[in-house]
Amino acid sequence: MKKPIRKLSMLTVLLASVLFGSVAYACNANPIVFVHGYSGWKSQFGTMANRFQNDGTPACAIYKFGYNSLGQSNRTSARELSSFINNIRPNHGWRRADIIAHSNGGLVSRWYRVFEGGAAATNRLVTLGTPHKGTSWAYGCFSPACFEMRYNSSFLQSLNGRGCDVSLWSAVDQIIIPQTNARCGNSRRTSSVGHLTLLTWPGVYNDVRRYL
Repeated sequence: MKKPIRKLSMLTVLLASVLFGSVAYACNANPIVFVHGYSGWKSQFGTMANRFQNDGTPACAIYKFGYNSLGQSNRTSARELSSFINNIRPNHGWRRADIIAHSNGGLVSRWYRVFEGGAAATNRLVTLGTPHKGTSWAYGCFSPACFEMRYNSSFLQSLNGRGCDVSLWSAVDQIIIPQTNARCGNSRRTSSVGHLTLLTWPGVYNDVRRYL
């Protein structure tokens, strides 16, 4: 009677990779992490994620990070993003992640890159309609993230322009006021669409793809 085959532990697999060559990772592609904005949710990136898959990105490389934007500081969310990315990178052979962030999610991602070790763990950050220099809209809401999105907040002063990479902004964005405050780093004016439409418009997707 044959004995049942025992599953190899992760440690055994890693040791075998050192002794006998490279290991077949769970997903042989750079992870792409989508980060939603204030009061947003992960499924808002569904359309863009589907476009990536239709253009050849494997489903195993696509991740959507969720956080409590209404109740906690972006500093806390950035630490959670750090843990999230650290947990998924081993599945990709420790490849660096690409982040696509909408609105306040771009501030979370910048704090992660500057203060939580994200610069070494990420390849590219593309922000969509992020209030890099604040927005007057944030004076109409009251929460830690809202305070951090206001002009000259201590949060923005601590970042001091750091952590930016590629920023896409719309001239008719009704949430980022003035619209040019969404510019930071390598800035490009994208399709003239509303704040939430940045997530679904084909032209915006094409601009995102251009930088990844």
